[in-house]
Amino acid sequence: MVGLGIILIAVVYGIFGFQSGFRSYTQSVDEAMAATRSVQLAGFLGSTGEYDAAGRFTFMLQDERGKLIKVISDDPRPANFEQAISIVAIGRYDPAEQAFMADDLLVKCPSKYQEQMGR
Repeated sequence: MVGLGIILIAVVYGIFGFQSGFRSYTQSVDEAMAATRSVQLAGFLGSTGEYDAAGRFTFMLQDERGKLIKVISDDPRPANFEQAISIVAIGRYDPAEQAFMADDLLVKCPSKYQEQMGR
């Protein structure tokens, strides 16, 4: 009986752990703002980025409909940020900051191995 209880607790704990680790993926600023949990927001570079007074890296991210949102990251500017063709910000929207607070940034740059145009 005790063994079944331990197994049941382990299964329930595993399910909740899996759910908390899962982040939905969106390309809409509106969906990211409405989400109650952490999301992956994909978009395009809307500004070159800068550091604010608190030393955080900030930039504007543009979704597929052209809507912009301010993204704030405690991490430094990613390598090859200016050459990015798309960016995925992982985090959540903070209404107090009126910005998307990024825990992590994934930058997709053109590959140097892609065939060059005109060759």
